[in-house]
Amino acid sequence: MTREEAIQKLLETDPEFKEWYEEHEELKWKVHKLDKHNPPDPELEAEEQRLKRRKLYLKDLMEIRIKEFIAKNEQAA
Repeated sequence: MTREEAIQKLLETDPEFKEWYEEHEELKWKVHKLDKHNPPDPELEAEEQRLKRRKLYLKDLMEIRIKEFIAKNEQAA
């Protein structure tokens, strides 16, 4: 099973993973939008850093779930 197949299956079957994935995508868009803000504003920079930390946290959660899913499916095969 490829990583992409695991992600697709998790999105279809795991509501928590889907929630993380959707929030991660939304944060990616928000960070991108804040990156384009000129001139830099200290409050916006602080918000951008907060969003980036949350985005990274969600990515870490998803990576753990993906690895567990792949390992579980390899054992079942």
